[in-house]
Amino acid sequence: MATLTKDSVDKWFTHNLDTDNRVLYMGSVDKTSEYESGVDHLMAESFIKGLHVLESKNNSEITIVMNNPGGEWYHGMAIFDAIQNAKCHCTIKVYGYAMSMGSIILQAADKRILMPNSRFMIHYGGTSFDDASLPLIEKWVSEERRINHDMEEIYLKAMLDKEEKEGHGYLAKTLSNILDSPKAFSKKAELKKEEAGMSDDEKKKKQEKEEKDKLLTKRE
Repeated sequence: MATLTKDSVDKWFTHNLDTDNRVLYMGSVDKTSEYESGVDHLMAESFIKGLHVLESKNNSEITIVMNNPGGEWYHGMAIFDAIQNAKCHCTIKVYGYAMSMGSIILQAADKRILMPNSRFMIHYGGTSFDDASLPLIEKWVSEERRINHDMEEIYLKAMLDKEEKEGHGYLAKTLSNILDSPKAFSKKAELKKEEAGMSDDEKKKKQEKEEKDKLLTKRE
């Protein structure tokens, strides 16, 4: 790890960016709100700028530390596209939670890791129509259907990719049943998450770390 300096620490807390170790932190950015702001224009702008900064330095792997309650679809998809089209290998590590839009952004990473006490939640999106005209409501309902279809496609691709690689996975036809109402998974349900293809196998990573630790102990 690089030597800590005041400038590097300031970047962590001000810009959610650790340039020395190539780490981006993805959490709520708006500090003026009483509640967590989640995925919004501020998070999207800050994150995409930070990703471009790391990409411009070199092509080494980027780690994204996520603690994301979800939020707006369009700004979330801006982040999703930025990660998916990054020239660097991107790993997302989830601390806390990856819920709603956060769970979709997670699928853009090359490697997805859920920490032991993290939570993962998926569901269809929704929009309120207070004081809206009928034609406007009809247009938004059509748009919501398109968004829900895009959401299904993202999750379904993750499921089928996992099934193709490892020979198991949730049947695709169960996806809409899962999305019909919010469903949260904990680390205790990791097997289900892995079968669904929405996260990667942490057990193998743990075994590799244990083997590495044993090797280092022998060397000492």
